[in-house]
Amino acid sequence: MNTLETIATRLANTFGLEGKTAVVTGAASGLGRTTAMLFAELGANVVIADLNLEAAEITAQAIAAQCGSAIAVHADVSDEASVTQLFERISTRFNGVDILVNNAADRSKAEFFDMSVAQWDRMQNVTLRGSFLCSREAIRRMRSSGNGGSIVNVSTVGSVRTTLWGVNAHYDAAKSGVDSLTRTLAGEFAADNIRVNSVLPGGMCTEGGQNISHSFNIRGPMIGQHRIPLGRIADPLEVANAILFLASPASSYVTGQLLAVDGGFMVS
Repeated sequence: MNTLETIATRLANTFGLEGKTAVVTGAASGLGRTTAMLFAELGANVVIADLNLEAAEITAQAIAAQCGSAIAVHADVSDEASVTQLFERISTRFNGVDILVNNAADRSKAEFFDMSVAQWDRMQNVTLRGSFLCSREAIRRMRSSGNGGSIVNVSTVGSVRTTLWGVNAHYDAAKSGVDSLTRTLAGEFAADNIRVNSVLPGGMCTEGGQNISHSFNIRGPMIGQHRIPLGRIADPLEVANAILFLASPASSYVTGQLLAVDGGFMVS
């Protein structure tokens, strides 16, 4: 008989992260913060990796206040030495890595003809190179442990289909590279039981998104009438739930996939 207790146990075994070490980059705010707090709630030791150490420490303190386990670490994911130091510290503190969420990205906007080469390069360095560097260090440790692991890359539906015109050319190009990296790593390291997937959010209700709307002439398919069948943009927790699915044992037979969390935009 399925009692509430047995159902709860099954769900805990399926989605629980008890004893796992999870690294979430760009976790001081926004989707990264929401994801980190969700992971901690489900038992993970969470590493809050961010350029903004002060904000990362606030996130770690919020997790500790809820009896979760988290540490804040300053990290520049575009810098190889910084990423190496990040994972060395994690290995010393937690003796390994089970989950990596590549969430850090340069989210700046620029109109196409106003975009400088420096802006383009910064986007590629943080968003694509950062995902490569962090994945490389995480996979080394996952293979060494023999226990496998899960990498979730935070991409965008803009990597597959245009959402906004003008301001996102560098961002969408970088995220397309992240999706290519997802598929390549998923195939190469499947034999090591390392799964690699991408989550592709559509619009999200975050402070950053609101600031962008106030600063640029936002236009394009994403803001067209009725283009999001569910009729609204996402709460960050809704995207974090999808990241949890791909990070947890619930998706143990899923790898190399691009999961759109976009309210139906991709099929509209």
